[in-house]
Amino acid sequence: MKCLIVTAMLLTSPGASACDLSLVTPAKSVLKKPVQVKASLAKDMLTVSYSVTAPLNALKVLGPKQYPYMFDVVELFVTLSETGFPYFEFEVSPFNQTLQVRIVSHARHQEGVDLGLVSSATILPHGWTAELKIPLEPLGWDRDPGKIRGNFYSILERAPRSYWSSFLPKAKAANFHQPRFFQPLLPCG
Repeated sequence: MKCLIVTAMLLTSPGASACDLSLVTPAKSVLKKPVQVKASLAKDMLTVSYSVTAPLNALKVLGPKQYPYMFDVVELFVTLSETGFPYFEFEVSPFNQTLQVRIVSHARHQEGVDLGLVSSATILPHGWTAELKIPLEPLGWDRDPGKIRGNFYSILERAPRSYWSSFLPKAKAANFHQPRFFQPLLPCG
């Protein structure tokens, strides 16, 4: 617990080199820079830490046919390929509910797979934090840090929901599945 609080403090301190996510849609939100993210690499482990400052929209227990992305969530998309495919989606909710997806092509994906994600989430007085640890070698990484690309995302608030991203431009509707906008992830570190 102390480690997560220290992580949250580091992510929100002025001197930390974290990246802010920008609003994709709707055109406006009452939230101002609610999500910061920081990525690091140690050996073959990609660690991504999110700090979220927003009113909570989450359930402690998801029901049948409910998924984390239906409520507040942070998401990480990662590819190790120059073409963008395959890429991998990792979601974590404030209650540490997860979803892992392998996207093989525009038309083919595999949900509910175990891609090795180890995550933790902590609810704080004014938001929450999440840490994702992903082993890259099982995903096909050749140990070239320059090939680690993707995007950081978050979905927040009750209706109207707000959609946040590091690299997507503003849009009328959110579509996170756009590998053409993937960029190197490690500069957010």
